[in-house]
Order: sequence, then structure tokens, then C-alpha cells
Amino acid sequence: MTALSEKHGAYNLAQGLMWLPPDPHLLEEARSAFTDHTLHQYSSPAGVPALRTAIAMLSEKFFETPYDPDREITITAGATEAIFSAIQALTLPGDEALFIEPAYDSYLPAFQSGNVQARAVPMEISEKGARLDWEAVAASLSEKTRILLLNFPHNPTGRALHLEDVHILETLVARYPRLYLVVDEAYEYMYWHPDPSQATPLPPLSVRQSPILREKSVIIGSLGKILGTTGWRLGYIAAPAELTARIRAVHQFITFCAPTPLQIAAAKYLHSNPNRVFFFHDTLLARRKLFVELLRTYTSLKILPPEGGYFVLIRPTENQLPDIQLAEHLTREAKVASIPLSPFYGDGTDPGWLRLCFARSVDMLKNAAQRLGEVYPADQPTDHLTE
Repeated sequence: MTALSEKHGAYNLAQGLMWLPPDPHLLEEARSAFTDHTLHQYSSPAGVPALRTAIAMLSEKFFETPYDPDREITITAGATEAIFSAIQALTLPGDEALFIEPAYDSYLPAFQSGNVQARAVPMEISEKGARLDWEAVAASLSEKTRILLLNFPHNPTGRALHLEDVHILETLVARYPRLYLVVDEAYEYMYWHPDPSQATPLPPLSVRQSPILREKSVIIGSLGKILGTTGWRLGYIAAPAELTARIRAVHQFITFCAPTPLQIAAAKYLHSNPNRVFFFHDTLLARRKLFVELLRTYTSLKILPPEGGYFVLIRPTENQLPDIQLAEHLTREAKVASIPLSPFYGDGTDPGWLRLCFARSVDMLKNAAQRLGEVYPADQPTDHLTE
């Protein structure tokens, strides 16, 4: 979709990354690290100790859940590598696993590469929200299931973790003692008020806050998402020591270690002020509020605002096109690039929704909403921009 966007000169709301500048203080730490000639060699495969300590500090401060940085935190080359390492470490060929669809596109290949029999349970997606079918999840688990792979806040729907989810998961892990949770929390601090007109964050929630689930969970984090530097390829894994030892044995033979100077820069940045994990919050919340208002002002599209992360889902009230064709049509005609949801399903299921990233400039969001309104105009169009 990015290539198609470039071909047609469209606004690229497809790519799932922030087009917002990182904190200048972070960039200054990076400059300092790169000018120190002693920091350009391999780090420990587990990661630079200072960064592991920073991750443990953040978990204790914001989730009230401690981890031993020496035995329970591992720095990886991005969250995608962390997911792959965890799956390879905790399963054997022929094991079973379960995940939720729509799903980030690395999940299924990670299972397939280990010859794990993975099954998907679909979400129900509507304007009212994305609903997890926990009854279907429970019915799909068995004594052979080794991993339940979850994602909160969820990409692409923006569905956040709720307390009732935690209680249900506690019941499931008690029922299946050999089951582990691998939880992709790439957007872990981005929890928003359900009403997009309320530009306020909510305290983040994680399965690790349950003592029961903490001992059964592998938490996947993304410093690239937290810091707005996805190109740095810094992720992490927080897990009980016994699981961490197994994961590290896999990780060191995949990437060996993450980039050393970038680990150093991130560690110094976070140690100096842990609240920097919220650096983008005000901007993202303002963008979410504005973009949802603009879409409601200019278009007749159905809209699903997120409970977390930085994606909005849209769909036409009436549509005859498959979602991939619809996304291509809007890129050509409205000059707005989106991501169709069918590629997030292993069997190509088309739920009819498109994903738009609102971590963009205000002008881009205004122009994109107006252009979408030219194709799907509002029933009562207005002639002013929502501020």
C-alpha cells in the first residue's frame, strides 16, 4: 500500500508507524552514544544491563510488577524478533497454539516455522468495538495447547485489555497448567479514554499485574513504539527466569544482540525520566480526537476509534468491493492510502474494515478526511474544519 500510495501521490495513512519527531533529548543521547568509540561492539546477548534495569524499573513503576533485570529481562532486535524467539523457545514441532485474528502478520509464520499447529479465533468487529469471544477461545484450548498468543492494545483494532479479560485468563491458565501466554504489548502505555472526544489517557493495564498470570506470561515490549524510533529495532521480553533462560538460548542464535549504542541511548534517556514513556501521549490523543471528528464531519463512513494505539478503523455504510480492492480504490480516487484487514487473517477473511494511522501531521489528517469525504460524503456536509 505504501508503494501504491507513492505511485498515486496519496496521503500515506497505511504505514503503521509514527511520522512524529522523537524527543530531542533522546536524539542527543544517541549522538553521545555514537561518538563514544567504546560502544560500537557487541553487547551481551541478554542486552545492555542499564537498559534491562530501565525496563524492570518501568514495569515496577507503572505496573507495580517487579522483574529481575539479570534473569528476567532480555533486549531483542525489535518486538517481532521477540515474538519469534518466544514461540521457538516454548514449543516443539507438533505442539498446538492459539491466537486471535485479525493478527499482526508475523504471528502465523512464527508458528509455522516451528511446525506448531496454530489455530485462530476471530474477533467480532463492529462500530461498538472489537469483542473477544472468550467462549470460543476456551473451547479451542486443550491439554496440547502450549501458547495462547494475545495482543493488547490490539493491532489493528485498538482493542485494549480489560479487567474482565484478566479474570478469564486466570481461569484458563488454572485449567491448563502447561499453557503459556505470549502477550504482545507493543503499544503497552497507549491506553485511551473510550470516548475519543475525551483527550485523556488511562493507566496502562497488563496481564503481568496478576500474580497468577505473571508467572505464566511472556511479555513482549517495543521500545521502538515507546520512543517513536521503530527503525532502531529495540524490543524486549519480560518473563519468569526459567522461561527467560529458554528464550535467551534461542535469541542468541537469531540476532545475538540488539544495537549496542542505541541500547545505551535508550537506557540513559529512560533512566533520567521514566515518565518519558508518555512523551507522545498528548499529541496522539489530540490527533485521535481531531481525526475522528473530521471523519464524522466530512464522511458517511462507519468509524471504530481505538481504546489504545494509534489506528482508526473505517468502512463504508454500503460497499460492494472486497477490502483490498476498496483500499486500492481509495488510494487512487481519494488519494488516501489505508491497510485492508483481510491480510491480518490467515485465510483471507474480509471483515470489511480498513485501518488508518493517525500518528501523522494535522494537515495530513485534515486533507485525508476531506478527500475521503469526496468519495463518501457526509449526509449533512459542513463547510468548516473541526479544530
